[in-house]
Amino acid sequence: MIRHLMLSQKYVKALLDGRKRSTIRPGVLKVADRVYIHSMGKIVAIAEVEQVAYKRVSELTDEDAIIDGFNSRAELISYLKRRYPGLRDSAIVTIVKFRKVEKVDMPEDAHYGGMTPVEIATLALNRLKLSPREQRILKAVEEVLEAVWDKIRLFSMRQEEIRQGDNQGICRN
Repeated sequence: MIRHLMLSQKYVKALLDGRKRSTIRPGVLKVADRVYIHSMGKIVAIAEVEQVAYKRVSELTDEDAIIDGFNSRAELISYLKRRYPGLRDSAIVTIVKFRKVEKVDMPEDAHYGGMTPVEIATLALNRLKLSPREQRILKAVEEVLEAVWDKIRLFSMRQEEIRQGDNQGICRN
């Protein structure tokens, strides 16, 4: 059951102001009634799911496109095929429509059982029976996320140093 969705940074504003009221993903996905929307290394929104529908790419309409924040069916399909290379017109997609979207600013690890995405990827690599392809993908995700989390930690430490300096009346440039 899908409880977490990743969203490109460029679509977050449209989601939060109501211009984007759905997301379309390849495959037949089972989606929870409430999902956490991730972007830019944090949870940016919590959305209540109104409806989950399944269609073939060829069956998508202008209405589907507009609800998803695009101007037309052609624009939507062009985006989907760039985003998901190899997506065919006959492929089934899941359309997740949102009822209510609440803006939040939470660290990602707050809703992964206290684990970071890196720890989850590592755990999956060590404990699950995965195909060679899944192993390659998770290893790549693990390496990229590890680098991102290192940068986030360094940034957080630097911010804390700055705050402590400010509290002591020290000005740093």
